[in-house]
Amino acid sequence: MPHIPFKLFQKVLTSYRYRVTVKRLCNIIAVFFSMVISRIFRRPVVWGGPLLLMVEPTNLCNLKCPMCPSGAGTMQRSKGKMDIRQFRKIIDEIGDTLILVQFWNQGEPFIHTGLCEMVAYAKSKGIPAMTSTNGHFFEMPEQIESIVHSGIDEIIISFDGIDQKTYEQYRVGGYFEKVMDGIRKLVQYKQDHKLKRPLINLQFLVMKHNEDQMQQIESIGRRLGVDLVTLKSAQVYSDNQGREFLPDDERFRRYTSDGKTYIIKSRFPNWCQFLWTGTVVNWDGSVTPCCFDKDGEYTVGNAFQEGTSFRKIWKGEKLQSFRRKILADRSNISICMNCFEGMRQPYVYYKVL
Repeated sequence: MPHIPFKLFQKVLTSYRYRVTVKRLCNIIAVFFSMVISRIFRRPVVWGGPLLLMVEPTNLCNLKCPMCPSGAGTMQRSKGKMDIRQFRKIIDEIGDTLILVQFWNQGEPFIHTGLCEMVAYAKSKGIPAMTSTNGHFFEMPEQIESIVHSGIDEIIISFDGIDQKTYEQYRVGGYFEKVMDGIRKLVQYKQDHKLKRPLINLQFLVMKHNEDQMQQIESIGRRLGVDLVTLKSAQVYSDNQGREFLPDDERFRRYTSDGKTYIIKSRFPNWCQFLWTGTVVNWDGSVTPCCFDKDGEYTVGNAFQEGTSFRKIWKGEKLQSFRRKILADRSNISICMNCFEGMRQPYVYYKVL
């Protein structure tokens, strides 16, 4: 998620549990004005710290989704799980100005057995938290209890089909009924304990083989008792993937095509608000400008390195240099060529149930 859409800001303010502090309010103001000045004068002015932190608990996954670098086995980075002590170190340093932590990047977050502990630590600092999962880890009662009582505000569950045959065409190695059963257990626990959180968001990635099921997924969401259903467009990495997976419905195609090549529907502005509002920390501490840098090609530092300050990385020369390149000519940066910053249509459609 390479920027903080208005709907996400709205959700944080109205639906998440957070602690309003003077530091957080001042940081929001500082970030806003530094963005305005940077855009007007075309040079990177950075005040305050990130508002959003994307944390990758692990880049390991239990599924083999063909368009996911982790699942498809095309990722160039090494694989592993984040050290919880190092995570706490980052939160201790910048948590007092954060307004959201997203626990995902590549991989399946719940493979990290310490995920709930990490969420709980962020929540203890008054920071809203959310995660995204393939939904295969909601089996035992103690798992459900641990997830809910971590304090997490929203769980996005990828659910790209209404039956096993359709579901497994993309979620290779996944089990439709197992995900359905896990969602039922999660919803039931909330109902039994009269809880409003976490919000349960059923996310449907619209592709060629399932686009005729969009209406039915909303009905399934209502029957299950989830809070939201979102329809999301797919990101492809090759023309072959475009031909195989992109739907006919133009609302859910991020790309224009002549039938052979696929180009994202973007104006490619020399700007990216995420570089002023958020950043990504991978499982090994490497800091990248955004989640589109799957392989860490543009790594700007390592937050786990001894003697390294996260704030120094945030305002350091490597990230400042990247911001300058964005302001000068974003079209020359490879990872930006598949990013929806500047895209002419929404990449996700929310349905509140």
